[in-house]
Amino acid sequence: MLVLNFMYMKKNLFRFSSRRFLFSTVMASVLVTGAPQAVFANVGEVQAVSQTGVIKGKIVDSYGEPVIGANVKVKGTTNGTITDMDGNFTLNNVSGGTLVISFIGYKTLEVSVKGTNLAKIIMHEDTEVLDEVVVVGYGTQKKESLTGSVTVVDQKLFKDKGTVANPLSAMQGQVPGLRITRSSAAPGEEGWGVSIRGSVSKNKVEPLLIIDGVPASGLSEMAQLNADDIETINFLKDASAAIYGAKAAGGVILVTTKRPDAGKTRVEYSGSVTRKIVGLQPRMMSMDEWTDGVLQARLNDGYGEDDNWVRYARLAKAMKGSWINLHGGNNPDEDPIPGGFRGVADFVFHDMNWTDVLWGNATSTQHNLSVSGGSEKSTYRLSLGYLNDQGTLQWGNNSNERYNVRLFNSFKINNRISLETNMSASRQHQVAPTQIGSILGSSIPQPGLPVSTIDGKPYAWGGIHTPNWSAELGGDNKLVVTTMNVNEILKVNILDGLDFQGTLGYSTNNAARDEQYLSIDWYQYDGTPIQNENSPYPAKEKSSYTKSSARTDNYTASAFLTYKKLFDEVHDISLMGGVQYDYAAYDYSGTKAMDVEAAIESLNGKGQIYIDKVDRWEEAILSYFGRLNYNYKSRYMVEVNARYDGSSKFLPKNRWNFFWGASAGWRITEEKFMENLRDYVNELKLRASYGEVGNQNGIGRYDGIQLYNYKSNSGALLGNSKGTYVESAGLVSTMRTWERIYNYNLGIDFGFLNNRLTGTFEVFKKKNDNMLVSRLHPGVLGGTAPSTNSGKFEANGYDASLTWRDKIGGFNYHVGGTLTYMTNKLVDGGNIVVSAGYNEAVNGYPLNSVFGYRYVGKVQNQDQLDYYVDKYVGSNSIALPANLRLGDHMYEDVNKDGKLTQDDLVFLGSDDPKYSFSFNFGCEWKGFDFNTVFQGVGKRTIYREIDSWKVPFKAIWLNTTNQSVGNVWSPETPNNHFPTYSNSNDINNYNYIPSTWSADNGAYLRLKEIVLGYTLPKAWMNKSGFISNLRIYVSGADLWEKSYITDGWDPEATRKVENKQRYPFNRTVTFGVNAIF
Repeated sequence: MLVLNFMYMKKNLFRFSSRRFLFSTVMASVLVTGAPQAVFANVGEVQAVSQTGVIKGKIVDSYGEPVIGANVKVKGTTNGTITDMDGNFTLNNVSGGTLVISFIGYKTLEVSVKGTNLAKIIMHEDTEVLDEVVVVGYGTQKKESLTGSVTVVDQKLFKDKGTVANPLSAMQGQVPGLRITRSSAAPGEEGWGVSIRGSVSKNKVEPLLIIDGVPASGLSEMAQLNADDIETINFLKDASAAIYGAKAAGGVILVTTKRPDAGKTRVEYSGSVTRKIVGLQPRMMSMDEWTDGVLQARLNDGYGEDDNWVRYARLAKAMKGSWINLHGGNNPDEDPIPGGFRGVADFVFHDMNWTDVLWGNATSTQHNLSVSGGSEKSTYRLSLGYLNDQGTLQWGNNSNERYNVRLFNSFKINNRISLETNMSASRQHQVAPTQIGSILGSSIPQPGLPVSTIDGKPYAWGGIHTPNWSAELGGDNKLVVTTMNVNEILKVNILDGLDFQGTLGYSTNNAARDEQYLSIDWYQYDGTPIQNENSPYPAKEKSSYTKSSARTDNYTASAFLTYKKLFDEVHDISLMGGVQYDYAAYDYSGTKAMDVEAAIESLNGKGQIYIDKVDRWEEAILSYFGRLNYNYKSRYMVEVNARYDGSSKFLPKNRWNFFWGASAGWRITEEKFMENLRDYVNELKLRASYGEVGNQNGIGRYDGIQLYNYKSNSGALLGNSKGTYVESAGLVSTMRTWERIYNYNLGIDFGFLNNRLTGTFEVFKKKNDNMLVSRLHPGVLGGTAPSTNSGKFEANGYDASLTWRDKIGGFNYHVGGTLTYMTNKLVDGGNIVVSAGYNEAVNGYPLNSVFGYRYVGKVQNQDQLDYYVDKYVGSNSIALPANLRLGDHMYEDVNKDGKLTQDDLVFLGSDDPKYSFSFNFGCEWKGFDFNTVFQGVGKRTIYREIDSWKVPFKAIWLNTTNQSVGNVWSPETPNNHFPTYSNSNDINNYNYIPSTWSADNGAYLRLKEIVLGYTLPKAWMNKSGFISNLRIYVSGADLWEKSYITDGWDPEATRKVENKQRYPFNRTVTFGVNAIF
């Protein structure tokens, strides 16, 4: 929410924040997120003395405390100052005239300077906080007249965060109705995702991102934004998003960057250094734990002492810390397991903790500098940003570096015409090991294998290659992303009440990738080169160099007229109408060369060189839109908005569609019957809305055109060669059109006890009755059937925020929280048969549902084992092994048919959490400020597929995680969590089948942020002569959590945790400084 009425904004924040903290941010445009707020205070008195050309004074509030950071300015000039930590101010070169005095929470005053004393000044608190103006689609509205569901995040949320590679990271869990997820901590590839009030379709839907009025190509553009440049981010969650029509199915995110204030030049700097500490991830077994487990698993499976792995484990115990040379040098050692391990040259029994070998702490830094100022006619703001984010992977090159520059300029051509220019550019350098999958895969070496050979070379043991060297020597995957954005806005006041605004926007995103996939030579432990199929690995002829480039260009042009008129002082009417055209073009090409020379860092290769991929597309949308607002005495409000969109994705006859929304509000506190309660009930507003928005993500850009695939030399055999033919690339539908989502919303905004207690509560519902889904067609039609608008989907929930703000003497504090509940159901268009485990789309259930068998305990004795095996081994479809053992699992025959089959599956929950919440506390006192935020989710069910990370000793030659150590069933420990160890796939697949035992509770509570800051006294700053404000702080993020996950992964980790999703999240500690010059 952009606050245009700066004085009202100031009043709102002052009462509830540290005055010393305010002193460091008094020139910034900020807003307390949540409901309307007001402040009440008594009169302060100022004694001022006029000397020759000098005005001195002191401003205090009704508590007798100094008013810090109040603006004092000689009217009509740029001669001004702000009060210091004691409320004092000094203005030089004043020989009369009028002083303009303003401060957050108080009405702006004009005081004449006459004689040597100023008259008593009374600063009346401004209780009309609702006059604040917020940014909505194509315009602004007063907060008091807002009828839609709009949540606002201001720049305060991005402070003290350290290295913010993506602004989404700062908002996680703190915005009601918003779910923000991450999938990795790999620098530049964190995989941030956003959903506003959950899903609206089984097809992918993400919020529409608008930056300074110009649509972005996708949420990925948030990663190129410097958080220090953001003024506000507004989230349109209900019918208010309908003004964006066809693109608003996932809600709308409006980003407004910072605008300058007229006046003397202002220089701001913020810098931080962040220490990244590796967070939660599974710990691997030590040598002793692993060898004990190998022995248990193999002996449990019936193997004897002559088993090679049993012999190997006992040898490892005996030789721990040493090694055996089988083939190296002139005097090889005798093979202690003759013929047991062919192809290996040595036995090395170190005790390596591969988690610590691969991962370690790292340091990141961020610096931002801005210069702003100007006159009443022209203002400017220039900002520079630098980010250096190092990865915690200790091998290979892994980092993300970004440079940002942004320039804003506004120029008043005359009293009716103004022009705004907003230009920005960014350049990102990202690098990661090409073979990072070798580290992030499911194969972690056994703890005995060394990091390197004796002389520091890549080590391999048979076909097992130590993964660190794949990252170190396997080549770099380098990505350079360059963006540029230009936005021109022309504003014309045609007549009183009639305004025109035209916008021209252009953005381009260029991504260039150089990816080397290199061959590596491997060695025995004594440094002898390995000369067989295991080295070089990858094989030299498989090495490659891929060079690709992608470019996305976006153009937008919009123009709209706004008419505002107040009739009879009670009827406030606003009309807006306009047109917009958006065009996007994408071009990709890639070239790949095989058998490359590693030393040449450019495209090269002795082998085949070919075009890896080519892709190109264009799309456009033409739109007409309008809005009507009516406000009666700030008591009753009505809004109707509409949009008519035409998309190039559809055939002409289905191309256009109409979307609309309507909302109404009733400010109960403006009614006469509330007059006697206004001292206690300051704001009470009811809101209701209904809207229809669109989604076109279920089809491709050219699905409405019959395309064909040309198949050369792949048909029937004709003579000595195969024939060439043409086949359909897919059947074409002439009936498909937009998915239409129906949004319903009821909300209440409230403020009690002089707005000390404020909040909102909203209930919402979404329906999609023409979802694009795949349908089966007769095979005789010869092609893939097109999707049709025949699916049905619905979602509902509620979100709320609550805040209490007050002060005790000079101690300011606030306590608050947010809560969101979201659920959904696929009515039609999904699968009708469920399977064990994860199910993306099943009719009658939420998306991403998990089904499993009901676990009823472990087999505790022989009688129980005999009964269970006799009853179910011959009558089951869950692969129940005949050699079941004591300590293995038992499952319930849910439908009581005497069998264990798929019919016994039960719904375990959804991978999407139903609840997300946060609560916060903050206080300010004598220059110190403290804030903390806790965040979490509830009702999430996680089931991870069976692999070596989940199942101990699934692959006996690999290491495994240590969650099971000391917690395995035995007759002496019948209540332990894990079943007895086994290396049998039949046993493991049965025990770890999807069930109430193997699925985890994904709920968690996390200390998301904690900040302690101190603003140095103004008197100290005055002595410096050039710094007007200086604040230092230390902050931490993700320092603690309460989790119920049993496999060791972070509770925020994705369901699969594969590839880069295994890059562990970090705990961070940041030291930073904010300075104003």
